[in-house]
Amino acid sequence: MTNQNKWDGQSQAKVLGFKIFVFILNAFGLNPAYFVLRFVAFYYFLFSKPNKYIQEYFIKAHGYSSLKARLAIYKNNFILGQTILDKVAVMAGAKTPFKVIHKNGDMLDELAAIGKGGILVSAHIGNWEVAGQGLNRLGTAFNILMYANEKEDVKQYMDGVMKEKKINIIAIDEDTKSHIIELHKAFSNNELVVMHGDRYREGAKTLTANFFGKPAKFPAGPFIMAAKFGVPLCIVFAVKINKHTYQFSVEKPIEVARVRGDEQLEKVCQDLLIQYVAEVEKTAKTYPHQWFNYYDFWKM
Repeated sequence: MTNQNKWDGQSQAKVLGFKIFVFILNAFGLNPAYFVLRFVAFYYFLFSKPNKYIQEYFIKAHGYSSLKARLAIYKNNFILGQTILDKVAVMAGAKTPFKVIHKNGDMLDELAAIGKGGILVSAHIGNWEVAGQGLNRLGTAFNILMYANEKEDVKQYMDGVMKEKKINIIAIDEDTKSHIIELHKAFSNNELVVMHGDRYREGAKTLTANFFGKPAKFPAGPFIMAAKFGVPLCIVFAVKINKHTYQFSVEKPIEVARVRGDEQLEKVCQDLLIQYVAEVEKTAKTYPHQWFNYYDFWKM
């Protein structure tokens, strides 16, 4: 978590924390790790300054009173910690009892059948990394798009524990634009690119849409890529519905024709954004405590 008005593209996870929890998971299992997590979550509940933005989210998006919003923060912090632990457990190959329920799973087959590759766009709600393991059944490689300045110690450590998984990380490099070449290769091979559509860095191109009735900025990147490469876009979410169960839901692929002119590009991207935001709102309403954007989301 970080105290800021805009997200800066960096993860707040510490590699030592990952190592400690991987040790606990492997040595003792998930339940003892959750027990330790209760104390960590309580610490963040008491001292993490970005929690004020989560309180604002509960008030603006869900109409909570100030007191109810404050009480909801601990649950939010604890579930966030659970999703991180669950992700580390799965990626590290620890023995876990997770069950994944697929909602509209046939939509992934429909996406693969189009034959153009595609973009799976999600949001920082729940934990797609755990439920998304079901993507392996497609027999299609998938790529994770992330900013190049993600903290290297964490990235390298997680690369190590993920070495048995068929996951490729494409780093966004705004200077060399090398990620454009990697994306072209991925789509040409009918591969999937997974990314989030609810965070942007200062200076990045954005689009504006109403989010719970108030204007907010969203990154234009996922929608520009779909339009410029002419690949289908699928909106996906993976939420934790109980201790050991996740639901991975997939919306019908949105087929996007390749566009070239700026005016047409703007219109197509705005239309895609509106569809995306509607699905994000629907999911956030159903699982309000699983919203994990710890910054001023509505700041214009």
